[in-house]
Amino acid sequence: MNHLSTRRRLLAWAAPVTLALTVVAPALPAQAARTSAPTPAVVGPVDKDLNGDGVPDLVTIGGTAGLDVGVWAALGRVNATTGVGTGRVRVPAVNIGVYGNGVTGTNSPADFDGAQVITGRFFGTANQDFLAYYPGINAGHASVMAGAGDGTMLNPYISGNNVSVDANSLVDEYGNAPIQIVNGYAADGVDTGIPDLLGIGGDATNGYRPAYYPNLWAPGAYFPRLALTNATPTGGSDWENWTLASTELTSGAALVLRNASTGDLFLWQGVTMTDNGDGTGVLAYTPYRLASGWNTGVAISSLAAADLNRRRG
Repeated sequence: MNHLSTRRRLLAWAAPVTLALTVVAPALPAQAARTSAPTPAVVGPVDKDLNGDGVPDLVTIGGTAGLDVGVWAALGRVNATTGVGTGRVRVPAVNIGVYGNGVTGTNSPADFDGAQVITGRFFGTANQDFLAYYPGINAGHASVMAGAGDGTMLNPYISGNNVSVDANSLVDEYGNAPIQIVNGYAADGVDTGIPDLLGIGGDATNGYRPAYYPNLWAPGAYFPRLALTNATPTGGSDWENWTLASTELTSGAALVLRNASTGDLFLWQGVTMTDNGDGTGVLAYTPYRLASGWNTGVAISSLAAADLNRRRG
């Protein structure tokens, strides 16, 4: 944990099932008082910054206790003295999924029921866009909706504001769709201008494992899937018990990994992916244990990772 505090303030944001979307995080070591206000060294767009103020924002799916159906966004608060994020969000949150997903459903917020929503520059612009992935009844299907740059999403039913991801590009050799998808950024070292994807998939018979999905130089285009050979943070193969969150630092992609049943919380920093040339790949990273017994057994609606101050590499 001390290693983490010497690098940058990267927190795991958990969105409880309340309208206030109060942000909680594992306790960090106390820091010495500052003698002068720091000057944030922000280079380029900030990951998860929906409105361009240089601070990451929080997005979660509704349809939970305290939140109506749809996609909810709460903008990050900026410290007036330091000019960096405080780790908290403005309330009330706003439902930005009022038009639906642009592909199926009722053209309403209910289109997002059962989805996972992640953010990223999925159309290759400076704006943060939204990818809704459906692991349940529409397993493997995903819709990408363009962000407006002001904290909301553009109407996905207007031409050019929406693309679909072919479910066949995400399934494994047994036909299993991922149970979770996160932003993979350009961890394979090939920057197409559109993020890759990283997920966990499998089944009880053949086991679960993470997988990497390279982008094919176009919005919504992903192929081929690379099965990753990495063990879990605790050295096991029970990937079905782990939840992922990702963010992008100046040092590259980073993953936060949580096991709800044990309360283990890890950070993998400087994540890179190497293609083994045989349909598999492997992640390299620097690991940190953030916490043990963190919210053990607690159901968290959304787990997100964000770099809140962007002052150190």
